[in-house]
Amino acid sequence: MLLIDQLPNMKYLKIYATTPESEPQNISLKREAVDGKKYYNHVVNTATWSEDNGFEGTLIYSNNSLVDGWAVAQIILQHTKKLIPLVAVNPVYVRPYTLAKRIATLAFMYKRRVDINWIAGGFKGDLVSLGNDIPHDERYENLCDYAIMINGLLKAKGLFSHEGKYYKVTNIKMRPQIPEEMIPVELISGTSEAGLAAAEKLGATKVKYAKPLSEYKGVEPDTNFDLGVRFGIIARDTSEEAWDIANERFPDDMKGKMAHTMATKASDSSWHKELSNLEKREAKEVYWLKPFHTYKTFCPYLVGSHQEVAEELAGYVKLGHTSVILDIMNDEQDFIHCKKTFLLVESMLESTLKKYML
Repeated sequence: MLLIDQLPNMKYLKIYATTPESEPQNISLKREAVDGKKYYNHVVNTATWSEDNGFEGTLIYSNNSLVDGWAVAQIILQHTKKLIPLVAVNPVYVRPYTLAKRIATLAFMYKRRVDINWIAGGFKGDLVSLGNDIPHDERYENLCDYAIMINGLLKAKGLFSHEGKYYKVTNIKMRPQIPEEMIPVELISGTSEAGLAAAEKLGATKVKYAKPLSEYKGVEPDTNFDLGVRFGIIARDTSEEAWDIANERFPDDMKGKMAHTMATKASDSSWHKELSNLEKREAKEVYWLKPFHTYKTFCPYLVGSHQEVAEELAGYVKLGHTSVILDIMNDEQDFIHCKKTFLLVESMLESTLKKYML
């Protein structure tokens, strides 16, 4: 069995776990419903495992059916020393001044940074139910205006005014003020032209749902090494052990396939449609879409031995993806095996990563 204290911490890659959901989001997912106290304890456990394994932070989901992400962020801050909550933020849920106040308040009380994963919303049903029916590309315009105002509020030393297309404040003084090092690091998910343009405008790390490496032939790497990518990972000492676990966790599920098809039709998300349209992969290739196609999760998986998965990950890192957001993991062993895999990636690419990142 791997022990945490046998492994050094990562030097170059930023790895984010994902905090468990307060209730299953996928109708085919066979998880027991949990009460509030059990969920609280689950959040604390996964945050502790993330920090113990040297992860940068942990993503907190946001949508209509989940508990408030900022309450979850506060739990994480209370029970860890340096793990960074990465809260998914959609403008539809909270006014910009209120959000800036929350960020500043947490920084003031805990002397800790909370980062933001900007999202525009990919499932229109959630948005329409809240009175937001603006088109896909315009949602990113709204998001930029929202984010620019929040950044301005947090960075202003005196009176602040903002007059954008969607949001406006006049001569407001933000309190409490926070030091520059506690201004959130920003990530943004999306592969559409509108999403990528928003990331450029905000200077945010672009997080992608990666295609197989074969799809990137001829693509020039981002030598700034500031891209993000999202994966689930199941890695073990041998490929056979990893695939046994993978197939046990994600069995064939016709009901899930039908749910995925319906979700794809209902979504206007570019990345969701891109992954859905990929051709079926050969059995036991490292890059695996079965959990996505059976509506168990919303990202590709990498499955295999530590060495096999590390070699696959190294290909994505070479393209500039040095921030990785992992899918929800089952237990502490998943965290430890992921850490071992990423340490192998760093070892493979140390000379390159050291040159560009230190």
